[in-house]
Amino acid sequence: MELIRSISLVNTPALIVIYAIALLTTLVAAWGFFRAPLRRRTTIALIIALILGAIAWFILAVWPKPFPETIPPEIYIAGTAAAFVLVSAFTQRGRRVLLAILAVIAMGNAYLVANLQYQQFPTVGSFDPTPVTVSMNLDEFNAATQPPQIDGREVGALVTVPLPPMRDAVAYVPPAYWHNSNLPVLVLMAGNPGEPGQWFTVGQGSQTADDFQSQHGGESPVIISVDATGTFSGNPACVDGPEYQVQTYLSQTVPAAINQTFNVNPDQSKWTIGGLSYGGTCALQVVTNHPQAYGMFLDFSGQAEPSIGSHKKTVDAFFGGDEQAFADVNPANLLRKAVGTNEYSHLKGIFIAGDRDTESMNALATMNQLAQAAGMTTTYSTVPGGHSYSVWRQALRQSFEEVAQFGGIQ
Repeated sequence: MELIRSISLVNTPALIVIYAIALLTTLVAAWGFFRAPLRRRTTIALIIALILGAIAWFILAVWPKPFPETIPPEIYIAGTAAAFVLVSAFTQRGRRVLLAILAVIAMGNAYLVANLQYQQFPTVGSFDPTPVTVSMNLDEFNAATQPPQIDGREVGALVTVPLPPMRDAVAYVPPAYWHNSNLPVLVLMAGNPGEPGQWFTVGQGSQTADDFQSQHGGESPVIISVDATGTFSGNPACVDGPEYQVQTYLSQTVPAAINQTFNVNPDQSKWTIGGLSYGGTCALQVVTNHPQAYGMFLDFSGQAEPSIGSHKKTVDAFFGGDEQAFADVNPANLLRKAVGTNEYSHLKGIFIAGDRDTESMNALATMNQLAQAAGMTTTYSTVPGGHSYSVWRQALRQSFEEVAQFGGIQ
């Protein structure tokens, strides 16, 4: 069983198998072109699939373009090929059962093509990871008088925490929490699309924290993954906009709720805020706009500026076309303005990008230079990978000890 669980879904052999399945299922559906009775129906299926693929591309790449990052072409191709197999199952008489089976395979395989890019599930076993925490709601957590256990070993609690007006947060609370009221806080944010729980599932935050606490007497930062988008595919640009007051939420509402809900170190200068992609961009926005809310930030694969697809679109949607209003809250402008002052001299930061993610590498290298010029203590580095969870898992693991030490855990 462990051998099966360890099978990689993202290495070169996996890539070959996944693309071979995509090609094979498409060729079986395309076989109808070589049979006169099916040629017309197969052509119709191909046209419908191409139209569906074009619509998906238009929505994701042109308008409304809900995600600021570019979707790799392989995903569109795989999705269109799977749609061709699926539509063929309805149009090719005499082959419907076979094509229906292949359509299920093709649709699942299209997801695996996307997984090759974003690497949410690196192995078969990652679909059902071995638990290293005990999940509970807030009432159950408040009633607990000692750390939860798994197989006789003390582990952390994974607590669902209502944090209105946004979606519920998810918090990792280490075993030492029940004996130590001075633990620091790490606030994390997912990307767009995303949800708070992803940092503890595909982001493997629970495993990272569990490994750390196991080697530090049960101590670890209390990690709270919060909602910074409002919906799974939302992009409020991490500003106080017309729909969501994201900056106020992250700089005031969230810290106040954490202090009210958990018995942690109340000194927010020892707290860290961080995130991946949109969440990384947002973390830098928070500390530059509200430098007293947190003492450290993590920017993993963030952008050069908040964006909902383009600079003009962002300024028009959230600032009424007012470039100065945008500049007044944009991290790059704030950092340039702070040069020669002590406004940010107390802040630390870590920028990490994947070495195949050119956009993030360029953005974070520049932001690191601006941050250092503004007096922050920051570092910039790369890890192997693209704009994917492979990078973000490595980045969290690589940064975790420094976050803990900054918060007072040795």
